[in-house]
Amino acid sequence: MTLSSDGEVLATASEMGTLVRVFSTSNCTKMAELRRGVDQAVIFSLAISPSNNLLAVTSDKSTLHVFDLPHPLNPSHRNPLASQPSEEGTNQKWGILGKIPLLPRVFSDVYSFASAPFEIGDESAPGSHYVPPLGTSFGRPLKGVIGWPDDQTILVLGSGRDGRWEKFTLREGGDGKRYCMREGWKRYLGGG
Repeated sequence: MTLSSDGEVLATASEMGTLVRVFSTSNCTKMAELRRGVDQAVIFSLAISPSNNLLAVTSDKSTLHVFDLPHPLNPSHRNPLASQPSEEGTNQKWGILGKIPLLPRVFSDVYSFASAPFEIGDESAPGSHYVPPLGTSFGRPLKGVIGWPDDQTILVLGSGRDGRWEKFTLREGGDGKRYCMREGWKRYLGGG
């Protein structure tokens, strides 16, 4: 789970890693229910953008997903930067199938508007053993940790012997859709 920097928005991931629920802390209402995917996954990180308009999610599927968030005081309001209305926009992965009655809910769920692969990192270097920092109970290094320097830039931290951070930017394409583009990476650990 994660809390926005101003404390207005709370996001939680399901144990299956398929759904993310977003709540407004000011009025205790559910703002959105977002679908990361249909197959089980371990969610590594959730992070809300500085404006509270976007949510980024990483998982053990080595994918970064980016979702639009409604405004916390008006859950029906979508991100004004979205190029298309949410009902017909790119968030509706299944298009017309989502409108057919009695089909499973997965066909009408809200999916990410953009995604990109990220480097998880090899956590088991031959002959080496990971020692967690003092005061922590985790047996493995954190990976897929997300940071938002601004509303168009996402940083994702990988782990392992080739530990690196990657920089992604959100851009609008010529087709009017938004994309998450990898801009570069930098190793933060020395490699062999």
